[in-house]
Amino acid sequence: MAARNPLNVFKGPDALHRYFQPDENPPLPLVELPDALNPLRKDGVRVFAKMLTALPAQNVKSLPALEMLLNSERARTSSIVEASSGSTVLSLGMISRALWGHEDVYAYVTNKKPADSLRLMRFFGLNVSLYGGLAQQEPSDPKGIMSRLRRLAKENPNVCYLGQYDNDGNWRSHEKWTGRQIWEQLPEVNVLCSTVGTGGCITGTGLYLKQQKPSVKVIGVCNVFGDPTPGPRHFPGFESSPFPWRDVIDHFESVKSVDSFRMSMKLSRHGIVAGPSSGEALHGLLTHLTALKTEGRLSELADPATGEISCVFLCADLPYQYMDMYYNKLGEEEFPPIHNDCLLSCDQDPYDERWFLPPSQALDLLTSSSPQPCHDADDAISDPGRDDHVSLSATPSPSTSCESIVFSPAPSESSFSGSAVTTPGSLRGPEMSTGLRIFDLRPRELYEQGHLDGSLNLDLPLTKHDFYGDAEAVRERWTELKEAFEREGMLDSEPSGHEDHDLKGKVLVVCEDGDSGAMATSMLRRKGWEAFSLLGGWREMGGWLGGRGIEDELK
Repeated sequence: MAARNPLNVFKGPDALHRYFQPDENPPLPLVELPDALNPLRKDGVRVFAKMLTALPAQNVKSLPALEMLLNSERARTSSIVEASSGSTVLSLGMISRALWGHEDVYAYVTNKKPADSLRLMRFFGLNVSLYGGLAQQEPSDPKGIMSRLRRLAKENPNVCYLGQYDNDGNWRSHEKWTGRQIWEQLPEVNVLCSTVGTGGCITGTGLYLKQQKPSVKVIGVCNVFGDPTPGPRHFPGFESSPFPWRDVIDHFESVKSVDSFRMSMKLSRHGIVAGPSSGEALHGLLTHLTALKTEGRLSELADPATGEISCVFLCADLPYQYMDMYYNKLGEEEFPPIHNDCLLSCDQDPYDERWFLPPSQALDLLTSSSPQPCHDADDAISDPGRDDHVSLSATPSPSTSCESIVFSPAPSESSFSGSAVTTPGSLRGPEMSTGLRIFDLRPRELYEQGHLDGSLNLDLPLTKHDFYGDAEAVRERWTELKEAFEREGMLDSEPSGHEDHDLKGKVLVVCEDGDSGAMATSMLRRKGWEAFSLLGGWREMGGWLGGRGIEDELK
């Protein structure tokens, strides 16, 4: 086999064009399945997966898309329209850009298509137009979407409809590339198996192989009527295809969708990452071979020299866009369990490290409209003065004047009103950041030993060390926070003033070590509050103050 760009490098202004050109690439992988995926290996059967998913567009349809575009005089300058379930029109969109920078591609898609699939098409820049009625329509139906597109292209010279179901470029692309590659890679091939959609892949590939080796048997695999797998069609919907499939396909199998999805998952778990159409092809192949074995006819396919039966099935798609269908088709018992699944019903809001403020920035939050780094923190400590509070001053910065914050030890019982703690030494008027709400989550006894003035004590129990490592502890703390904030009306709706980012919506949360505060901040942010928490909690605040020689003032 002649080397084709062995280093797989594409350079220059036409690099993308050559990247999508199979003749400029090494052959696509042909991978033999392990015994775990081949129950007939002891019977001399060898099964190979032809990885058409390794094409640049990662699907089988990129080959016919390339061939049809290159053979169309109108495609380069006209609006391209195609009725496609996904792969064909995705390939048309990518390749038309790679060839010509052409972006005017329209996907005509059933309105039954899942939202994720529609988003995928739009992600790739396709213009999506929906149609109603039957999802998988017959190409020859005079009232169907394909007939409407043919008429549109006939009436409007600025519209190009390539028509994958009756365009000979479809099957010829596989005769030109897929069949030739398989023959060069595995001349001992005895059986080819592929699902049947438009019929282009199996027709072109099978035709080439039969031309080289007439004894090759070609197995076509269809959906069970009324039980569709994405991509392939049921036989009645394929039978009218104008492609020369009757000269190629020797036998048809029909496969239930659940078997297609299950086999696809099995392939993927063993490293052959492939979608439901690929699973359908392998299941159909093994079904046919098993039936021949039961009838005592399996040896009819064997190579006379080796006694082995070399089979190739085509991997045409990937599984990722069908995840919902896998879980709908297959039972929960076919998937590994999710451990700690109680966490799926709690603590679902995002965390952001920017919301967790070290003591110096928490000081700025308490004395200004937005948290800022505390400049020259060592100079920010003033003489404690009174016994009942410690006053800290922030050095003036361009956005703040010299202001103060108060830490109050051991308030009297009468000073706790259930909404906020006030003491004779609390700051009042413009010095304290107006509109800021402070929630202290710690137990009452710790709160009374020292806290921020103006804070409301929610009196929650302490958590275990590193409680995030215990799923049940996370759920319990989240539930406690939710109930506490609901009592305070903090989770009812977005606070007024939030959209304007003024102080009315600001919240500071204090806990013992910072962990519960982080969770509370996440919860409050979800409800629109501009919430922050004290990084490292009150414990960190004590250390920060102790480093400045005033820790004893809080005791």
